[in-house]
Amino acid sequence: MGNLNDTQLQKLQASRSLKAKFQTMQVMHVDRKNLAQVLKGSEGKSSTDLDLTSKAILLRSQQGDFEEAFELASWSSKAKPESRKVVVKSFLKNKQAPLLVHQIARLKRSEAGDMMKDYFGEGGDIKDVAEWMSAAGKILKTGVVPDETDGLWGWIKDTASNVVDAVVGAINTVADAIAAAGRNLADAVAKVVNWTQAKIDDFVEAVLAAGKSISQLLSEAVKKGISAVKKFVQAILEAGKKALDIINWAINQATSILKEVLKKLEELLGSFTSLLIEIAKMAASSLNAIVRALVSAGKRVIDFISRLNRFALDFGKRLVQELKRVGKTVREIMQAVINQTRLIARVVIEALKDLGTTVFSMLKEVITRTAQQLSVIIGAMKDLAISLSSIINDIARFVAAEARKLMQALRIIWTRMKEILEVIAQKSVSVIRTLITAIVGTVNHWREVFKEIITNVRDAFREGLIKGLIEIGKSAVTLMIEATKLGASIAAVTFAILMDIFGSHRGLNASERAEAEKVFGVSIDLDRVKLTDASLAADLIMWMNKNRPFTTMYVINHKSGATLSMATLIHELTHVWQAVTSGGVYMIEALHSQFFGKAYNLSEDDLKKANGKLLNLEREQQAVLVEEFWKAEFDGQRTKIPVDLLRPYAKQVHKSRFVINRFALKDLQLSSNLVFINK
Repeated sequence: MGNLNDTQLQKLQASRSLKAKFQTMQVMHVDRKNLAQVLKGSEGKSSTDLDLTSKAILLRSQQGDFEEAFELASWSSKAKPESRKVVVKSFLKNKQAPLLVHQIARLKRSEAGDMMKDYFGEGGDIKDVAEWMSAAGKILKTGVVPDETDGLWGWIKDTASNVVDAVVGAINTVADAIAAAGRNLADAVAKVVNWTQAKIDDFVEAVLAAGKSISQLLSEAVKKGISAVKKFVQAILEAGKKALDIINWAINQATSILKEVLKKLEELLGSFTSLLIEIAKMAASSLNAIVRALVSAGKRVIDFISRLNRFALDFGKRLVQELKRVGKTVREIMQAVINQTRLIARVVIEALKDLGTTVFSMLKEVITRTAQQLSVIIGAMKDLAISLSSIINDIARFVAAEARKLMQALRIIWTRMKEILEVIAQKSVSVIRTLITAIVGTVNHWREVFKEIITNVRDAFREGLIKGLIEIGKSAVTLMIEATKLGASIAAVTFAILMDIFGSHRGLNASERAEAEKVFGVSIDLDRVKLTDASLAADLIMWMNKNRPFTTMYVINHKSGATLSMATLIHELTHVWQAVTSGGVYMIEALHSQFFGKAYNLSEDDLKKANGKLLNLEREQQAVLVEEFWKAEFDGQRTKIPVDLLRPYAKQVHKSRFVINRFALKDLQLSSNLVFINK
């Protein structure tokens, strides 16, 4: 309808009660277009009439058109300050505070601030603002206007293409108005802590949309106790904010608050792993307080350790180190590694090692576990490039049964016994004894270790290991018996080592070396050649061998106190050459020659049958030939066989220090431009 006439306005103003005012407006069919005219007339009459008209409009809006309440608020925002206060008071007296806040949200921001000041000035409660915020937050979450609003929020659909944008705009209008009124939206937290969680979630959604920080919300919540904090933590996560932001706030609170926040976050995130993933994003300096709080909250070392494979190496190491710093022992940490993956063991060991914990200390704390379990830890140490030698050194520090178990674990990782034995061989005698005992304990019979030493371990390491076997009670006779079971060649090598162990030796003197080089050149490593000197074992065998010198690999054995002639030395050095070129089997072949062959007998006919090849002669014949050659060639002695016949054979044991290979002229690749001039 159009504007009301004066008669109609006078009749409205004559209504002295709310009922009369309401009914008169109904009879006149007053609609929202007339409200500004009606309110202006009431304002001109008195504040009492304006209050009565305002209440009638509010009653009409509740029973029909909510937009009339907006028209009332909109008119008052432009009216005189006194009139605006009358309208605001009418909203409050009529218990329509949330409705007023709703209308304020639709005003221009400059108008909303003044009306919000009057709202608080006339006794409005921040709780009602929070109620409106919660309703707005619910729409903000869903993005739809629910039907049950009975048209209260219908203006959003009518005036905005995007519901979310419209609601955010309204929320910010209210937030700015509250600030203009000198109040803080965060103060509303105290009013909502006893609401249902769903309603708090909606409230927080709106408050965060208004630009309030997580810190502001939680700082207000903490004033109401830990229960309030938990509710707001849940609401903040529901609003899509990061757990990390909550933790960053909590880290600056009391330990009791931090502990409860972390427990609540674990519950909301669904697992301790998810919580640790968020913690991993934090600054390293905060980790100590976090770990301390989690331990205080009941988290065990195993809870942390079992999840290390889910994180980057750096964070995993820091986590282990913080466990140590908050008072967890190496024992607790290492025990938690048992039955974990090799990767987890690696992280833990590296972390503890960086803190100065020794490998021995780590192993000591898990020594009661099985060899299979220990092998994971040994494997992790190998992955960290902790050397086999270093680990073996630590194993040697344990008592026998423990060392044996660790050696079993070691052999699961280092599968080649040869590799382990060669490292053991480089240790001191006392350490070798401990380690040989340990490794023997890992096999069915000690002969397995002995066989590995003799057949696979390199020459340089055998003697120390054989000494180790002797140290643990394996006699030379026992070793020889086992060696003969493995074959003649192995028996010969074993015999040589035993002679080396039990004998007292010296190297070649200058004159002996000079003569030897004439015959052999560099075909023998003369630095390794030894001569026995006062050896009880050698004397015994010399007696059995009718006082004849004999050679075991690089060792030349002769009767104690006897002087070995140069010719005999050359003879025995030929046997060394045989050992170098053929292995220990030469000794068996030499013995066979002595007892069943031609022994030391050599004739020109034998040379002819050899067809120019030294190796076609028997072992002792070879040695006799080289000895005879030295006598004739270098000592000026007359021999039964002419030196010219001996020389081609003897030269076969000689190797020059420098070898010049033959080459064809074409290999020089001379330029075709060169010109040769005959002079």
